[in-house]
Amino acid sequence: MMRHLPVNVFRVVLALSSAHLLVCCFDSEDVSLEHEVHPPSYDVEVMEGKLLQLKVSGEGPMCNPSWLHNGRAVSKTRCKVSYGELMCPAVSRSDAGRYDLWSGDGTAHGQNRLKFTAFVRVLQDTERVVLEPEARNAAPQEVEPIVHRYRERLWDDCFCSGVTGRCAMAPNLYRARITYNLSKAESVRKLLATFDAAPSNYLKIPGLVFGNLITAYGGYLRFPVTEECYADRSKPCIVVDHKRYTNRAIGFFLPRQHDQRQVQVLMTESSWSLLAPAQRNEYEDDPASPALSKFVFMSMLSNIDAMYIRGSYRTRGDGNQLSVDVASRHDGGLGVVTTVERCDCHEGYAGFSCERCDKNYLRTYESVNENGVCVSLAEVWESSKNKYGVNGREQFGRG
Repeated sequence: MMRHLPVNVFRVVLALSSAHLLVCCFDSEDVSLEHEVHPPSYDVEVMEGKLLQLKVSGEGPMCNPSWLHNGRAVSKTRCKVSYGELMCPAVSRSDAGRYDLWSGDGTAHGQNRLKFTAFVRVLQDTERVVLEPEARNAAPQEVEPIVHRYRERLWDDCFCSGVTGRCAMAPNLYRARITYNLSKAESVRKLLATFDAAPSNYLKIPGLVFGNLITAYGGYLRFPVTEECYADRSKPCIVVDHKRYTNRAIGFFLPRQHDQRQVQVLMTESSWSLLAPAQRNEYEDDPASPALSKFVFMSMLSNIDAMYIRGSYRTRGDGNQLSVDVASRHDGGLGVVTTVERCDCHEGYAGFSCERCDKNYLRTYESVNENGVCVSLAEVWESSKNKYGVNGREQFGRG
């Protein structure tokens, strides 16, 4: 699986499963990764200023292969793209993220399929790991914990619901998929004030269908494109609104080059837009709206009120399904998940990103944190007694 990967400071290839590999490279080395079997996902780490090379072979015939970086086509002026191979010289921090190779199988009715995924982290020189002298000569089983500590140190963009800044990649998670038959969606005519000048027709999918989608981060959302979405790309194809903040919504705009019935959207902030009154020009690459931060995006994923698909479907065929990738402890054969954070939550918080309150705790929004804070029921009771008088008699009268 790994052809040639010399490393000066140290060399570690950690086989976490048949579909997941962690590669750490430092010093004067570029990174070259060659994959010859079925499409797993990889974690690849390369020093800033070095060469990144991703190569896929042995996948059978590939028709019109295309490389995507964070859900968008890789710039051919930035990287050299050839058949099943991507080479990006002198990478910078902006080159970090998810790389996907999509290709058809050459048949008349073949659809594009995901052939390869790599999650690339670009490291500065200050982020290298310096092993202690005794660790350099240690047995492999003694070196492994050092690699794990290093790996956790690298997770520097924690969401954690604003509760803490300490997190690492959640281990032992596998990709699962939630599907929803769009023939069950409610047809509504709605004015979404952030961008609609007049009411538009939407298919509404309640947020309860998906629940908490924190673990969808880094996966894909898929749905069939409506005629209305094809015809007018100045408005988003799909809109997600917030459960608590009714004036907050995000949307996905169909790229002007997209010409297929199905579309899949990478569930990261780079593929979505924070909706604003300004409308998008369909000939612009970027939506005319404020930048969407990771914090706001993940806050949306954990507080979805509803999803809205603009337009309607002419038929009610089996293909009219919406699906979203999430993480699960069960290995269903869809690959390993490496994009979910595991936060070092304070007492009273639960969930991968501290997005839930633990048992015997209650969320209150009387705080600076827009996601609220979790307060113990005992504290709530004591606060109520102080506010309304001992045992509440001053508030409710004496018996």
